[in-house]
Amino acid sequence: MVPVSYITLAALGHAADACALGALLIALENALLTQSRLILLDSALIFFTGVTVMCWTLFFTQSHRPFSGRWWTYLLLTGVNLGNALSCKWVGLFLVATIGLWTIKDLWEKLGDLSITMTEYAKHFMARMVALIVVPLVVYLFWFQIHFTVLHKSGDGNAFMSPEFQNTLDGVSLGHTPRDIYYGSRIRLRHAATNAGYLHSHMSNYESGSKQQQVTLYGFRDDNNYWLITRTDAAEKRAQNSTDPQALEAIKNGDIVRLMHYKTHRRLHSHDVRPPVTTNDYQNEVSGYGWEGFKGDSNDHWRVQILEGDSKVPESKDRLMAIHSRFRLIHVNQRCALFSNRKKLPKWAHEQVEVTCMKSAKFPKTMWRIETNINDKIPADAPLAEYKRPGLIDKVLESTAVMWRVNNGLTKSHPYESRPHTWPWMRRGMSFWGVEGRGIYLLGTPILWWLSFVAILAFAFIQVVIFLRDMRGIHDRLLGVRDRYVESVGFFAIGWVLHWFPFFIMGRQLFLHHYLPALWLAVMGMVGSLDLFTRRMSRRVRQVMMVGLLLVTIRMYFQYSHIAYGTTWSREGCESSKWLKSWDYDCKRYPSAHATVTTPVVKVPEPTSASPDIGGSPLVIHAQNPEEPPAAEHFDPLEHENKLNEPAPRIDHDKLNSNAEKLNSEMKKAATTARNDEKESPVVREDEKDENFVGGDVAQDHPPTPQEQINASAPHH
Repeated sequence: MVPVSYITLAALGHAADACALGALLIALENALLTQSRLILLDSALIFFTGVTVMCWTLFFTQSHRPFSGRWWTYLLLTGVNLGNALSCKWVGLFLVATIGLWTIKDLWEKLGDLSITMTEYAKHFMARMVALIVVPLVVYLFWFQIHFTVLHKSGDGNAFMSPEFQNTLDGVSLGHTPRDIYYGSRIRLRHAATNAGYLHSHMSNYESGSKQQQVTLYGFRDDNNYWLITRTDAAEKRAQNSTDPQALEAIKNGDIVRLMHYKTHRRLHSHDVRPPVTTNDYQNEVSGYGWEGFKGDSNDHWRVQILEGDSKVPESKDRLMAIHSRFRLIHVNQRCALFSNRKKLPKWAHEQVEVTCMKSAKFPKTMWRIETNINDKIPADAPLAEYKRPGLIDKVLESTAVMWRVNNGLTKSHPYESRPHTWPWMRRGMSFWGVEGRGIYLLGTPILWWLSFVAILAFAFIQVVIFLRDMRGIHDRLLGVRDRYVESVGFFAIGWVLHWFPFFIMGRQLFLHHYLPALWLAVMGMVGSLDLFTRRMSRRVRQVMMVGLLLVTIRMYFQYSHIAYGTTWSREGCESSKWLKSWDYDCKRYPSAHATVTTPVVKVPEPTSASPDIGGSPLVIHAQNPEEPPAAEHFDPLEHENKLNEPAPRIDHDKLNSNAEKLNSEMKKAATTARNDEKESPVVREDEKDENFVGGDVAQDHPPTPQEQINASAPHH
């Protein structure tokens, strides 16, 4: 950034001594130094931000030679580095806004220049559109392609991505499965919206609510993800009375089905009981209920509602098909939809993702897909279904959506987070690393942070005053540098605003390092202001001011270099450097300059007949001084991003299955008690309910079927 700063100021027409001063100030800025010494994305972002601004300013030096070789070179390099900055972090969008706003200003001025024909103006417009829009997008896609090419193997991040995306990775073989879903099939359902995993159950009960068997989302593939899709009792009787009871019957849109967990024989069940985590009134608990041989009840009934199908397989909108059909499961009695939203259950539920039945639920988080379909009766030559392999654009769009979701999910508090209004005056920094006697703490060079902020405020104040005086007919020349002041310092001020104010609308975790691109722009604006307003001063006064600023900066650089480089320091020096009480780097880790450090020595006793002589030097044991503070804890802001939404840990199913007999007896006892209670209370008929209220946001477009009327009279648990 040192040569980039020099060239940028020079391209804007500033004097050589001011350019040198700006480059040296950036070299002596401790926050930029600290950030550049660690493997973090912000260093690359700041570099490409600087290179983009440098190329943009060099582009304007060729304004008198439009469409020349250098003109095209600097314009295209601006676009390339815009794409590079955007590929580092999305904060690069603020740089895109800065260059875009200045481009609009430039084109507006050219539109009023009568010496430029409309044909030439169209060329200027198209050149900027290609270089500053198309080229950055191509660069952005290029780096994604490099990313996908290098990182082509399966890993822990699979759970973030869709099965289509996972199917492109080495080590992931989702294969194909029979396409058509029939009654009696053993299926595995994946939640389509969150990619959080499969509908899952295991031999473990809720500790609240009904205390029935847990139903969750589980990110790993195992046998506890399998469900048997069956008919209701009434439909089963009709099938048995048909001419061919053993014939395969496809499941169609609107069919009412039951899902029985393949390993525990519990049926997918819901009732008017609140879930353990999401306790809203419109959320119902989803559980596994029943046991082997138990016929179940109407609270096990779910209507299949197909919402989307594959355009290449039109039948997938009418018949339930593996992979192709995206569908909802609407609970017949409660009128709610099977739902999940990535909320994790407590540790007693193995921190798996909660599944509920939500009334008036939106489509995305109630949509499911069948990934695996097993049925011995399906012919060997039956049609198969498999996941498509997405292209580059689709993978980029999905990766972008996942990054957006993960970043928005960083809302938990962090010990070193800070808010944007505290950044310009550097209220507090953040700790990166610390051990006894050393530490790395992100804190800038105070004089540069404070003066650069003052320079930006001064520019805003001067522009307001000039505007008001212009309205009164008083046209100030501002020491003859008015136009240059706007073109140079104004550009940096606009960039500073666009790199700072957007953070105010963000609800995620924010840290001091988010301000560093804006800091560089502010320092450049400060040096530009100093250069322009001291040009009419004597050379000696001007140089004294510049050298004085440089010497103060050097003094502060060395004062705070201990926490930038992680070198040794004295406790007294550390304490005296805290100009603000909010600077919370730990000075107790450093030894006092006046303390005498002694190391306790324990010598091995002289060898005796009972203690053989093993030779060697006396044994020295370095004991910890009880007065010394413990080493500082390492807080890494990126660690939270890596752990966010991580899949639930694998569980020991053998241990869970050992409780099977106990849970079966408890379930039967609960069923017996419920039946006795129902004999004493009237049954609410289905036709007595509000027929206009439907679970989810999809209204039922047909009256209750005969099967639903039968279900209404069944006992509910």
